Formats: sequence, structure tokens, C-alpha cells
Amino acid sequence: MHIKRLTAGILAGLLMVMTGCKDYLEVNNNPNQVTAATPQLVLPDALATTGWYLTGNTPSGVAGNFYFLNLWMGYWNWSGNYSIATSDKNYQFTQGFNNSIWSSAYLNLKNYNYVDTQAATLGQPLLQGMAKIMKALHFQLLVDTYGDVPYTSALQGTTTILPTYDKAQAIYEDLFKQIDAGMALLAKGDGTLNPGPNDIMFQGDISKWLKFGNTLKLRMLLRQSEKADRASFIQTQLATIKASGYGFLGAGENAAVNPGYSNSQNLQNPLFGAFYAINGNPTTLNNQYKGNLYGITFYKSTNDPRLGAYYRPVAGSTNNFNGTLFGTTDVLVNSQVSDIGPGVLKNVSQNSPILQSHESLFMQAEAAQRGWITGDPKTLYQAAISESFINVGRTAAEATAYYSQAGVANVNWEASTNKIEAIITQKWASENGTAPFEAWSDYRRLGLPTNIPISQDPSTTVRQIPFRLLYPTSEYSTNAANVGAQGTINQFTSKIFWEK
Repeated sequence: MHIKRLTAGILAGLLMVMTGCKDYLEVNNNPNQVTAATPQLVLPDALATTGWYLTGNTPSGVAGNFYFLNLWMGYWNWSGNYSIATSDKNYQFTQGFNNSIWSSAYLNLKNYNYVDTQAATLGQPLLQGMAKIMKALHFQLLVDTYGDVPYTSALQGTTTILPTYDKAQAIYEDLFKQIDAGMALLAKGDGTLNPGPNDIMFQGDISKWLKFGNTLKLRMLLRQSEKADRASFIQTQLATIKASGYGFLGAGENAAVNPGYSNSQNLQNPLFGAFYAINGNPTTLNNQYKGNLYGITFYKSTNDPRLGAYYRPVAGSTNNFNGTLFGTTDVLVNSQVSDIGPGVLKNVSQNSPILQSHESLFMQAEAAQRGWITGDPKTLYQAAISESFINVGRTAAEATAYYSQAGVANVNWEASTNKIEAIITQKWASENGTAPFEAWSDYRRLGLPTNIPISQDPSTTVRQIPFRLLYPTSEYSTNAANVGAQGTINQFTSKIFWEK
């Protein structure tokens, strides 16, 4: 079984219709012919699409859904080989900016919703529980990107073709209920149909699904950490997590999907395949995205062995790494700038991360430091760094040597006077290329790392990384009254409810 990269035509299919074992993203079927699709065959397509959504190309192949956040967060920069639109360099984007983040999410939510409803009809609680948790993940990403979005009246098909918008905070609160409902189904589903290998994330390991549910809830609670009026809600939810006894994703427990990526046309891992063709030659994106000087300087200044995982040495060198700052007019030729490294672009069959083990451990370290959960923050912090090293092909021994450097703030625990800043800085350092959305979210929440540079482009009149994206053009053309009720939206002033 293999995956096919989504194209604009494929995205037209809302539900996968299968009667046998087919390619996991063969979704260009009539969405009205759903009677032959069983939940266990739709689930892997939906999971694979989530992996594509977070790390793959947009349908047009121009750029990944969240690749631009690698630019904003100091990981990558544009190369000097292409003429880039000014709006891509000064944050002054319009409603047409990355509309696929919205459309692709709702398309895949229809798939998970189908698994949810059909599994309920067929008495398959394990599949239903998985679908509920994954629906919560996608709605969480939508809220964190846009704020208020269609929720209660969404996914209704022709019943409600003009869905109204729900308040972001209310959606968040209901997502906890949906995750709890999903976990309850998983907990009671022993002995019922387990999708096994069709669960391309955890291979039917229900204990990991339960940990994943708790970890996703912890992510959403930490989003709200700076809002005093959310303290009571946070404590109530933490009590539920503790009472469950399931814990969180730990060392070696990556939530990642792999439907069988291979070195064939359109069957590669979507992140790797965006940068390298099956013959090993660089693609256009490989020539567009290069190392950012901010990130390279950080890894160099902290003696971080991950430098060679996140970036490649410049041409003709074995240890010379170089980059440019986002938006700079001082453009270098490609041979003078580092490419994206082998810890990010490993091979055609690498997993697509959904929520990595080191992110979970960093979140646990922060929660423990805040007194939200039990556990030693230092131990969790160091374990998170070790997992980060391992996940990009480095060793635990290298990680130990790294965080044991005496006197290096935001690396060595004892040398860091602000423990939260140390945790978030190292979390940022671990998300290069694979989880820029989480780095952006922490930056919006805490302003960390504090010195991420604003775009250097001279046209950058608002010297601020945006708080959110704008609603897509499609909403203003097809759901105008409901999106219009949200008022005037501005990426620099319209905040998500949990932002500072």
C-alpha cells in the first residue's frame, strides 16, 4: 500500500470510497457514493492526509501549508534564486494567502467525520474514538490559525451549506469534551474491531492513542496559560487528565504517520518529496528554501550538534554553515547558503510527524515547572532535549554533553534563571522544519524566543510577526454573511482568544 500526494483534483474528493485495499490517498472518487467505504479503510487515508497537511506541499506544489512559518520563526529563508512576492516578505498578505490551510482542513474533517458516524453505526468504538480525537486536532489547528471558525454547523453537507461561526473559546472547551468522548470509546472498545495496520499512526496501540489524547489536551491547556480567566478551566481539565491515569506521550512515542512511503513518483514522504525528486535531484522548493542565519547562529553559539541535522554545509565545505535573515536584501547565491539538513529531509520513507515525542516532553516540562502536573521539570526538560536529538538522527550521549555545558543559559538547566524561557527556547530549537506551527504558537503566547528577528525587507511597515491568518477568499465569496459577521480582520491586531 502506498500514498499518493494530493493534487487539486484529488482534493475535490471529500470521502474515500473503497471496496478493497487501495492506495491510501486515492481519494478522487464520487463523494456521494459512500456506501462502499468502510471506516477502517477511510481512516488511513485521513491520517495520511493529516501528515501531508502538516508537512507536505499545497495542491499547487508551490509551497507547503506551513512552510512560511519556518521563515517567520527563524529556521529558513528564501534563496536568492527566485523573485519572491513582496507580501511574502513583509507580512502584508491578503485573503488569498495560503487558503489551503482552511480548505484542506475542512475536507479532511469530512473524512474523520465519516469515520466517526459510520463507526458509531457499525458499533466500532475504537475507530470512532480515533476519529473524534483527530477531528479535535484539526479544529484545534483551525482555531489557532483563524480564531472563530464554523464548528457546530460545519460538516453538515447540503443540510447546512452556509455554516455559522462559533467563538474560538467555546470551540476549545467543546474539543476537550470531544477528546474525552473519544478516549472513553477507546477505553471501552477492547475486543471490538481494531484497525491494526490501517491505523498508520499507532498501528492499533490503544494505550498510545489514549496518551495522545491527553497530550493534545495538554497542548491546548498550555495555549491558555497566560489568560488569568482560564485558570479554573485549566485546573479542572488537569484533574481529568490526572484521574484518567493514561499519562502523556513519552520517549520513543512519536505520533507520526507512514502509509508506506517509497521512492516512486508521488509516493514519497510529502516533506522529503517536496525537496527531492525520485532521481535524487533537487526540486524547485529545494532551491527556494535555505538556511536562516538566525537559526544557524543559535545552534553555533550553543555548540549544538543539531546544526548539521537542520542544515547542510555550504557547497564545497564540510563544516561551514551560512544563511541569511528573513526578508534581507543582502541576497547570497545558493552556493554560499546552507540547504535544509538531513535531520529534516532524511529519506523518501521517513514518517510524517503529527505530534513528536520531544514536543510532548517539553510540554510536560513546562506544565511541571508551572506546578500543573507532578514530575521534575529538569528531568523532563533534559529528556525532551535527548528525544529531540534522537529524532533528528543524533545520539542521547550528544544531548547529555550539550545540556551539561556549564554556564550556558537556555541550554544548561542550572544556568537558566528563567526556566520557562529555557524550556520554550529549547522547544523552539527542536521544531526546526517539522513543527513551525508550534513554534509560532509559543511565540504568540509567550513572545519566546525573544529575539526572533522581524523581516528585514524595507517594505515591512508593521514590524510584528502576525497574530493570525485571514479568512480565505472562498468564505467571502460563498459564505459572505457569516464571515462578514466576524467584522474587519487584521493579522496584526485581531488576536486568537488565548494570545497575550
